Amino acid sequence: MNRAPSRTPLGQALLRLRKNRMAVAGMCVVTTMMTLGLLAPVLATGVLHFSPEEQHTSFAFAPPGTADVSFDHPTYDGDKTAFSSVDLDGDGRIRCSIEPVPGLDTDAAAAGLLARALGQRGAWPGPSQVPLRDTLALWAGTLRCPEIDDLHEAERFYAFLLQRYDVATDRQAIRPGLKRPDGKISLGEFPERADQVPDAGTARLAVRLGLLGQAGFARIDLDGDGLVSRADIIEATRRTRIDKEDLLRRFDRDGDLTIDSMEFPGLPELWRFWLGTDQKGRDLCVRLLYGARVSLAIGILATLVSFLIGVSYGAIAGYVGGRIDSLLMRTVDVLYGLPFMFIVILLLVVAGRSTWNLFLALGAVSWLSMARIVRGQVLALRRREFVEAAIATGMSEMRILFRHVLPNTMGPVIVYATLSVPAVILEEAFLSFLGLGVQPPGASWGTLIAEGSRMMADRPWLVLYPALALGVTLFSLNFIGDGLRDALDPRSSR
Repeated sequence: MNRAPSRTPLGQALLRLRKNRMAVAGMCVVTTMMTLGLLAPVLATGVLHFSPEEQHTSFAFAPPGTADVSFDHPTYDGDKTAFSSVDLDGDGRIRCSIEPVPGLDTDAAAAGLLARALGQRGAWPGPSQVPLRDTLALWAGTLRCPEIDDLHEAERFYAFLLQRYDVATDRQAIRPGLKRPDGKISLGEFPERADQVPDAGTARLAVRLGLLGQAGFARIDLDGDGLVSRADIIEATRRTRIDKEDLLRRFDRDGDLTIDSMEFPGLPELWRFWLGTDQKGRDLCVRLLYGARVSLAIGILATLVSFLIGVSYGAIAGYVGGRIDSLLMRTVDVLYGLPFMFIVILLLVVAGRSTWNLFLALGAVSWLSMARIVRGQVLALRRREFVEAAIATGMSEMRILFRHVLPNTMGPVIVYATLSVPAVILEEAFLSFLGLGVQPPGASWGTLIAEGSRMMADRPWLVLYPALALGVTLFSLNFIGDGLRDALDPRSSR
């Protein structure tokens, strides 16, 4: 007769935990959040293509799905046919030059640059050997690319199109003194002459680049529907968003400060703000990923500090007993009587506002319940037979405590520690909401919720996504705690 293999208590606990669907789902959610937080720099650079500090001021409060080029991680679409739209003079080259500061000893600067390059590579310095930024710093000069500079100036024309000329609904006739913007510009609203452009310099540039009248309208109305929308303007301005330093540093292979049609990488790619932007035009999705790192790290590290202090304190109090136990627990009672958040705020004010001080302050005052739980478990275990047997063998008290007693208290302690993580995360969010948590430009879920709550009526996405991430994570951690409690103590699930 075949007998089923016996399971260890740990194996039985893991089996019960796997059968708890809510706990398993919670672990999947928390693991996903932790993975996204840890990979935030990689995801921001390689997938979303925006950095957490990158500010797109003209896209402040942009709704989810809005697209723009990236400033910190620029990419290009590879379409070399767009070269003619950047090569304004039609000579087949985009020429640049470095203008040194007047009075600079250019011979000495060139000699120093040459010596540096020969010492490193043994060749004349170009962008392939010495980064362009180092060249500019050494020459203390200014990079001039006349064609790209003109396109950058034209950005001012595009930036205010909707603000200045969107005065009528759809294709309705323009009525003097009546303004009914609808987010789109028809041909009748579009400026035809230079005197309709308030800035004289921009007007001259618009005439030279052919941005006015029907021809200019057709250049921007890329979908041909007879209306210029924000999406049309964003797509049309890709050539005005070229980063000349990045272009030369990465694609000027021969180092002659000139880009020809073969070296040209195409126009800057558009990347979407999948969750919209905040009041400074920063990508909310990227900041949400970085916020996950901070919130989860503070929750786990503060719980770890609480675990170390509480377990040691409660174990000593419960095992030693007597007056020491009475003194230690009366201290805990006194600390329990003080307002918890007041102590944390006081510690942050004294030690200074920083992420490290935040998790230390939260961990330093959240160990009281852990100490009580451990003390109760130790009191129940210290008179058990295995402890008396260890004493009879002559084992030291500290060894008995940490080798035999504490391991048998880990079940309830682990469950409570798991339930402490969401409590600490919620406390961090509350402190950040008050302005005492993570300081700008850093972000946590609490700071994102605090910023979004001020504008939730008009721009609900600013508070919806951080609150959703925080809520789902807190529920998941609680499900994990409940699952561990049932798995480690099967009597509680009966």
